Amino acid sequence: MTEASWQLSIMPHTFRCGAFDCGNALMNGALRGELLTAIREGRSRAYYVEEGGRCLGFIALRAESFELADSIDREEYALSTRTVPGVLLELIAVDLQAQRTGLGRFLLLAALLLAQRTAETVGARFLVLDSVPESIGFYTRLGFKRTVTQPSRDTVLMILDLLEAE
Repeated sequence: MTEASWQLSIMPHTFRCGAFDCGNALMNGALRGELLTAIREGRSRAYYVEEGGRCLGFIALRAESFELADSIDREEYALSTRTVPGVLLELIAVDLQAQRTGLGRFLLLAALLLAQRTAETVGARFLVLDSVPESIGFYTRLGFKRTVTQPSRDTVLMILDLLEAE
């Protein structure tokens, strides 16, 4: 299992994830249910990496309009409006057997590339995600910032400015 062999594939709504287990029952359930419905309805796009017919990890993205006025310094980002278009990284997960191999970083960078393409094509300012507390350091190292206001007590809202991302 090496980065050189990883290939991102688009996930069809008929996807069967088999024995995928990221260690989080909610994410495992999302992959087996609501995500596939969102793909079928055209609300989300998901991508996965597999090896030997086994899903190793996946990301799910969707276009979203964000009310970030109270969560960020609008002057810092030179925003004239309270609502901004962006890309929501709604799910990112790596199978337990593939964790600590660099696959999570590979998937996040793939999500960033897809978000940048979206920004160039139709306009989007931020890549946005809700992080579980134990993953904040991972996202921070890759350029994400915590928002000032947090809408949830269980997760941390984080943003990456697509105009600044390299």
